Order: sequence, then structure tokens, then C-alpha cells
Amino acid sequence: MTTQETTPRALRNIRAEEAIIGKIIGSADAYWQVSDYLSAEHFVVPHHRAIFAAVAECCETAGGPALSLLESKLPQEFEGVGSVEAVLQILIEKATDVSSALDFVDDVVLAWRERAGVELGRRASEQGKGYEERRAAVEDLFRRVDDQDRAKHPVKVGEAAKAAMHRAAEAYEHQGKKSVGVVTKIPEIDKVLGPQIGGTAIILAAQSGHGKSALLSQILRANAGPSLDPSSIYPSLLISLEMSKEQIGLRDIAAMTGISVRKQITGDLSQKEFLEIRRAQATLEAMPIFIQDRSPMTTTQIVREVRIAVRRYGVKQIGIDHTKLVEPEKEHWNEIRTIGYFTSAMKALAKTEDIVVWQLAQLTRDGQKTGNWRFKKGDIYGGGLIVENADVVLGLAIPRVHLSENKPEPPSDDKPQNRPIWDGWLRSMEIWKGKAEFAALKVRSGVGETWKEIGFDGPSMTFGDAAERDEIPF
Repeated sequence: MTTQETTPRALRNIRAEEAIIGKIIGSADAYWQVSDYLSAEHFVVPHHRAIFAAVAECCETAGGPALSLLESKLPQEFEGVGSVEAVLQILIEKATDVSSALDFVDDVVLAWRERAGVELGRRASEQGKGYEERRAAVEDLFRRVDDQDRAKHPVKVGEAAKAAMHRAAEAYEHQGKKSVGVVTKIPEIDKVLGPQIGGTAIILAAQSGHGKSALLSQILRANAGPSLDPSSIYPSLLISLEMSKEQIGLRDIAAMTGISVRKQITGDLSQKEFLEIRRAQATLEAMPIFIQDRSPMTTTQIVREVRIAVRRYGVKQIGIDHTKLVEPEKEHWNEIRTIGYFTSAMKALAKTEDIVVWQLAQLTRDGQKTGNWRFKKGDIYGGGLIVENADVVLGLAIPRVHLSENKPEPPSDDKPQNRPIWDGWLRSMEIWKGKAEFAALKVRSGVGETWKEIGFDGPSMTFGDAAERDEIPF
């Protein structure tokens, strides 16, 4: 971007920058307020950029921007301005009459966009470069501007609602006992896995269309519901590299009500169904679940998002959907190397941040051609490292989905020999109605790869025999 010396005064609002910097020095709350909209790049004054970046580092990796810590991350003196200590004190004094740093965000952002417009013109007409080079430079800047304009923070499913706490009989699941870790609330799975404590990295693997995203969302909801036992509530972050937050919201409501996404979108609803949707929305508004649907994202970007969420929202578990969509750190990396690097970073992150990390994974092509829905851990896409980097590997399958994808040709007058195969397929479809299977392919006990049945409701895409919804009384 343009330096301060060559920037027209109309394009830089120094007073607005001073107000924001003065308020965030020593105040993590003030930084978090403006961090949704600003980065160091938005500031034109060099030492303002340096201070903002240092405050961001203090807030995102430490307890906050204490002056002593902040000074340790800055040079002893800003060239041509003065000592760091003196500059910080002056900025603090200048901001004493500022009620909120948010009041000045628009001024700084608008000035930054104006500078970006000037830079776009310069790149588009730069001499000595060919058309393709100029176009690439312009597109790169457009991407940067677009990325800065996006929300850089997770989107909350809803604000915590104290009103939901009156349903004590329903919410008090632990009967006065303290929760010791994250559980799925699906008895068959919890009996095998047990509670998952901070520092645990989990791989949840399945073929496409077999419900791994639905199961992850169900687990996040199950651990975020209102409870009289605060230790049983686990604020969560879902990093969705595949679906938008709107798609996730529609699926959550469908899971809680049994009302399909299609019906929600078309509005083909009865009064009772509409009231059920509103009730589900109110329940979601009480859940401390946060969604980040920015994509693509690299491992480094995901790690940063998680650390911010841990400090800002108190997140205790995260989910990433899914490993195959993580962007490589370097252009020459293939998918296997990227996934190996990512899962290794998630394992380290789970330990350093004391959180539970759920990572959704696909199967290899060979793993999907076994002739059966049951797969082994070696069939998970990502090579051996994806299993090595996990504490727990959970496999999931919906047999009727597999059977539907491998439907045999029905018998006919010309092919009566197809009758036994067709009848066998029909019997299997009936047998597996309302059922799914899971396998603990890797657990701390070392015992795994035994597939077990669990209940499954197809219309709502929920697992286990206990439904998430109940009838609205009339």
C-alpha cells in the first residue's frame, strides 16, 4: 500500500487511528471489539501498524496487551517519532476522551479502501509490465480487499439465553455430578469411547453422504445445551470449509425438528411446523456454538482462528469439516502432505490449548470399492499420518446409503435370474432401516475395528435412539 509520506491527507484519518490505538493499548476488550473489522494493514502510520500488530499478538497468544508485554514486542524507539514508552503514553492520553474505539472504525476502513482504490489504479497502469502481470497484480489486491471486508471472526449460532435454564428437569443431565469431558450423548458410542478430555485429537471418517457432518453438528449441540451443571457445557467452534453458515443453520433446524431443508427453503410449512422451527431457533440461540465459514483456509489460518476463539469465546472443542479441503501451506504440496501437516498441527493445538479437536475425513477411492460399507483405518484418505496424529479414530456408515448406491438390476421377463439378488437387496434395505454403524478404529485402549449398530433417523439425519426434538403442545 501507500506510505504515509506519499498519501494525500484526505486519504488518511490520523486522528481516528490515534483514537483506536490509544484505546486498545492495555485493553484486550477494546482490541477484540475492533479486531472484527481491522487489521494492522488498515493503518497508514507505520508505528500505528506496528502497535496494532503487537497488541493483536498479545491478545491472541497471551493474556492481553499489558504495557510491559507490549513494549517487549516493539523496538525501543520509533524512528523519527520517539521512544516507544513515550509514544504509547501520548497515544493513551490522546484517547482519554474517546468513549469507544468502535466509533472510529468506519473512518479508518473508508480511508483504507480509498488507498486501495488508488493502488488498484497504479497497478492497472504500471509501465514496464505486460497485460497478464498487471491483471494478476490487480486480482491479487482485489482478493486482499475482499478478504479484509469479510468477517474475520466466527459467527455465533445465538446469544446465550438464560430463559432456557428453567427447563431444569430436561437440562440437568448429570444429576449433580460434574462433567469430566466431552461425550457424544449417544450411549453406544460413549460406551466405547468414553469422555474425551482436552488435548484429544479425533478423526471422524466416513464416505461422502454418510452423515459425518451431521454427527459432528449433533455432538456440538449435545454439549452446548442449557444445563444447571456448568461443567457439562462445552462452547464449540465449527470451521466449515464446505458448507456456509446458512446451510449449517438449515441442517441444524432440520435435525432438531425433522422438517427438511427443502421445506424450510420453499416455505411449504404448516403452522405447527413453523412454530417448531421457531422453537428450534430459540434453542440454538442459547447454545455457545460459533461457526467460521471462511474458505479456503490454510493450517496456519485455522490455528489462528482456533486460538482466537479459545481466548475470546472460551471454546473447549472444535470441529473442522473437512481435512481434504484444507489449503496447502506451500503451492507444491500435495493433498497427502497437506493433510499430514494439518493433522499434526491439530494434535499439537489440542494439547497446547487444552481442547478437543474433531476432524472430519474422507475415504480413499480403494476404501470406497471394498464391496461393503465397513472400512478400516488404512482406508482413510490422508496416508498413515492421519491415523498416527489422532488419539481416536471413529468410523461411521449408513448401510442403506451404501445399498442405495449399489442397487442391483431388478428382475424382468428377460432376466428372471436377477430375482434372488433383487430379493436379497430388498431384505437388506428393510433390515437396515433406521440403523447406522460405527467403529472405534483407534482408541487409547488399543481395541478397535469392531462395527456396532446405532439408531439413525434419515429425515432428520440424527444418530442414536433418543430424538433431539419433542412435540409442541396444543
